[in-house]
Amino acid sequence: MKADFFFSFQQHWRHAPLAYWVHVPVPHQPDNWAPPAPPLVPRKGYVFLHVVFEKHELVFSSPAQLDHFIRTLSAKPLPTTRHLSALRGTELGPNSHWLSRLPASLKAPRKRVMLVEYMQEIRSLTVNADTPLQFDWKNQNALLMK
Repeated sequence: MKADFFFSFQQHWRHAPLAYWVHVPVPHQPDNWAPPAPPLVPRKGYVFLHVVFEKHELVFSSPAQLDHFIRTLSAKPLPTTRHLSALRGTELGPNSHWLSRLPASLKAPRKRVMLVEYMQEIRSLTVNADTPLQFDWKNQNALLMK
């Protein structure tokens, strides 16, 4: 399956569905996150990776979110959104979690295996080992030719 993805720029990295669940504020340190927030690209905004899988578009604003997505969908059995929400330590309920918003067709065991393999391929094409905290959006044309 050929990797189908593209990049866009948004005004804030927190607009990605996984951002809230992956990047946790560091106590007593304003604007610090664990893992670190993605860097701002001057005069453009924040890089967003859009991945098209079958008829679904998945959106990420950092490689940490992509890694979390892959790790979560790789788990057997699939963790519950109640458990994942509790890990974040928030008042938001499990129905607000990104996994509860993921289409049911992508959660089926066979489909998850295909999706995880696909997302691992996307990661290898979009994240450079030298800069693991940001997407390699500058080389988009070269990436799409592979």
